[in-house]
This record gives sequence, structure tokens and C-alpha cells, in this order.
Amino acid sequence: MYFKTLLMTILLSLASSSIAGELKTVTLSVDKMTCGMCPITVKRALKKVDGVTDAKAKYEGDGNGWATVTYDPDKAGIDDLTFATEMAGYPSRLKN
Repeated sequence: MYFKTLLMTILLSLASSSIAGELKTVTLSVDKMTCGMCPITVKRALKKVDGVTDAKAKYEGDGNGWATVTYDPDKAGIDDLTFATEMAGYPSRLKN
């Protein structure tokens, strides 16, 4: 009986891990960046979003920048990412 329970637990664990969604990577255009410290703030804000596995940000000058974000779409969406940057003081939108 113990082995049957153990086997079922292992099978359920494997099944649930394979159900997890594929990670998605998007690039956001980020406004109001004014210096080299701004990308650090944007990156920190994005990494706090549940489901984000990686975030990179860069300041390009003239108040513009970008962020590339890898996330689990089952846990977060574009609205969550843009809301996080907005709350940090940097409005963003999906880059075309």
C-alpha cells in the first residue's frame, strides 16, 4: 500500500510539472528614463511580478529605454508588467 501511494504521489508531481506553461519573452518600450540608474529601478519592479523569471532593462537616452522580460503567462500578463513599471514611475507599453 505504501508503494502504491508513493507511486501515485510521484506520478501526480510529474504530471503537474509538465502542465506548467511555456515561458514567454517580450520587450517593452519604457518612457521617462533619464539616467543609468532608471533601468535598475525598472528591472527590480519587473522582477517583483509573480511569474517573472528574468528582466533586463536599458536606458537609451532622451527619456527612452526598453525592458526585455521573460515570464510565465499562466502567472502574469502584459498588463501586470506595464503596471509594475508604471508604479515604479516609468510608463511602458509592448514594443512593436
